[in-house]
Amino acid sequence: MPPNIFPVYRPSDPSKKFIAKKLHEKSHELKILKHLNNLQPRTEHIISLHASFQTQSTSWLILPRMDSVHDLVYHDPNKLCGKLAEVCWGLIKGVAYLHEHGIAHRDIKPANLLFDRRASCLKIIDFDSALQVEDEDEEVNDPRGTKHWMAPEIENKSMYSPIKADRWSSGKVLFYLFKGLKKEDTLLRSIAGKLTARSPNQRLSMLEIAPPVSDVAGERKRTLQNIVEVDEKDAKPPKAKKQRHTVLLEE
Repeated sequence: MPPNIFPVYRPSDPSKKFIAKKLHEKSHELKILKHLNNLQPRTEHIISLHASFQTQSTSWLILPRMDSVHDLVYHDPNKLCGKLAEVCWGLIKGVAYLHEHGIAHRDIKPANLLFDRRASCLKIIDFDSALQVEDEDEEVNDPRGTKHWMAPEIENKSMYSPIKADRWSSGKVLFYLFKGLKKEDTLLRSIAGKLTARSPNQRLSMLEIAPPVSDVAGERKRTLQNIVEVDEKDAKPPKAKKQRHTVLLEE
């Protein structure tokens, strides 16, 4: 485990495993998770904050302990066999939920995705770099993320949209899962290709792919097949860019 994370358990029920995460000074993770935990309806694809506490020097989070998707793919892919679609759609729905509520994760990668084997459900973790933005066209200039999983515009050290960068990272993870699990899904591969378009303005919106959690009927204006077959020449012209000016989850 990273040096700031420790395995813990409740003495009254040692079978339930948790981790204690020590937050670094500039982390916004506690604010982000409290905000997400208070939203209704909630999603099952974001890690739940079990508890938190403050010491003299820092804040700590208590979170459920599960296997990371990276570890399962690398060490025990059989545990994900037959679950490719569930894992991929869990990522898409989780990121769509964040974007629906104006939150960019900024470090989507397999190590930041957990798999709850009991519920057969993917969960997104690690909101240290997460940011609240006004919309998908708001741009920032502070590069965040992990090499190989960062969108090209971040590596080029240019202004970028965190929301559109999340889309690229999500598409890269989908391709990683196809390769690691040696499985294919024509629709999901097509979606991954649209998410990893070189131009940020040509990437599919996660909200176009997955309906909002509040959309209980699951109705969409277009079918998924129509989305992935949309011709790039019909794409709307890009909106004017906006500079970063919002404040993250003010207390």
